[in-house]
Amino acid sequence: MREGLKKWFGWRPGAAACAAAMAAVLLLLLIPLFRMAMYSVPWYDDYNYGRFAKTAMAEAPTFGNALKGTWECIRISWYAWQGTYGSILFMVLMPGIWGEGYYFIGPVFLILLLTVSVCIFTGTLLREYLKADWAHTVGISAGSAIVAVLLLHTAQEGFYWYNGGVHYVGMHSFALLLAALTARIIRKERRLACVLWMLLGMPLAFLVAGGNYITALQGLLVLLSMAALGIRQRRRGSFYLLPVLAVYCGGFYLNVTAPGNDKRAESYVGWGLSPVKAVLHSFVEGYRHAWEFTGWMTVLLLALMLPLIVHMVSRTSFRFRLPGVVSLWSVCLYAAGFTPSLYSLGHAGLGRTLNAVKLTWQLLLILNLVYWCGWIYRRLGKQGEARMCPWWWYPVLGILMSAVFLGEPNQAGSFTSYGAYYYVHTGEAYNFYQEYLERVRILNSEESCVVLAPYHWKPWLICMGDLSDDPEDESNRALADWYDKDEVICREPLPGDLSIEKGRVYE
Repeated sequence: MREGLKKWFGWRPGAAACAAAMAAVLLLLLIPLFRMAMYSVPWYDDYNYGRFAKTAMAEAPTFGNALKGTWECIRISWYAWQGTYGSILFMVLMPGIWGEGYYFIGPVFLILLLTVSVCIFTGTLLREYLKADWAHTVGISAGSAIVAVLLLHTAQEGFYWYNGGVHYVGMHSFALLLAALTARIIRKERRLACVLWMLLGMPLAFLVAGGNYITALQGLLVLLSMAALGIRQRRRGSFYLLPVLAVYCGGFYLNVTAPGNDKRAESYVGWGLSPVKAVLHSFVEGYRHAWEFTGWMTVLLLALMLPLIVHMVSRTSFRFRLPGVVSLWSVCLYAAGFTPSLYSLGHAGLGRTLNAVKLTWQLLLILNLVYWCGWIYRRLGKQGEARMCPWWWYPVLGILMSAVFLGEPNQAGSFTSYGAYYYVHTGEAYNFYQEYLERVRILNSEESCVVLAPYHWKPWLICMGDLSDDPEDESNRALADWYDKDEVICREPLPGDLSIEKGRVYE
């Protein structure tokens, strides 16, 4: 009996079983996020940017006319506000331009894009450089996606507000796809494969270079590093990476030298730091945010991936040289994410900007965990395959994760999937969306001036804010312009008002 208990207690699930479980968990975590997307609504800059496409589509609602409006917005913004042409391309093509009922496509797109890009980026590195099999690739890629999606800094501005989400999470996801593509180019030896990947990489590089300045800067540093590494290793694919890098540099130049950047800076005179101070303070901000971006849940999720990682590195011939250099490079890349905000605004950045910085930090943590595990395994002189952890390792981690979850005071805000489940399950999301539909009905009336009642239900994950009683407030003005109203006011009903609850308007 003792032998039976010992055998049962020492049973070790294989890599394939762990990978299947990790993939299943990822899919389960995505379900409430997609469900929540059905209740997402446009806000503020969704209207400001989407209005260009909507105006261009007034005569005929075709995609070609939407692109004409997009080009007009890019042109005006480049001269008057900012040079982020890549982000503006997607901002203007806000799904709501086809009708209020299509807005949910934006959040669904962002959730899928982040999940897929993290999996492709991680999987490419594992397959191309470590020659990992599919079990390890699927397991570690799914685990990485869980970390990125579940622990996004703010899902409110990253997933469910399309404008803010596509500018940072969306463009950062495209940057991950570009990094995966360039990593593949370097490893390819066949000329035809290199040419095909190069031709695909050039438009993607131009798109990413026109994104937010955090992503654009970090993307440039990654491309330069990969090109230098490939040239040092005399890889044939490095030659085909140069056109991609040249296109990226050209797009980056267009982005940062746009006349609109100077005009926008006039609104923030005296806010930013000098270039040297911004760079130095980036490392300080990086240190301050390191644990905030990590937390115990991230540590436990990395521990969950650890058996797969150790088992994988024990089977690869990769040498894992100079891990300290890799970590130093990682710190510099991570800190660079704070530099644009410090230079322009004098602080670490808004919530939506920190989404991009945290994503970089999370992926670098996983990269360094893999690299250091490989180096340690080689230093210990281990031979043969490492053994997977016993089955009880996973329930223990599950108990610890439950303790961390229960001890978190802001569960709905800290864990995206739970937040989505909570607001859907309690009915707050549904009630909020019904209030939004009532507003749409009123706004589609023929009256030129309308009064809207404030939202009663405000589920944090999808409610970015509410309108003001001042019709000249920027959010009010954006809504009024979208629905061709002279003014929109938001306040509680007054004795002299007609019944707002019945959807009437005041004169």
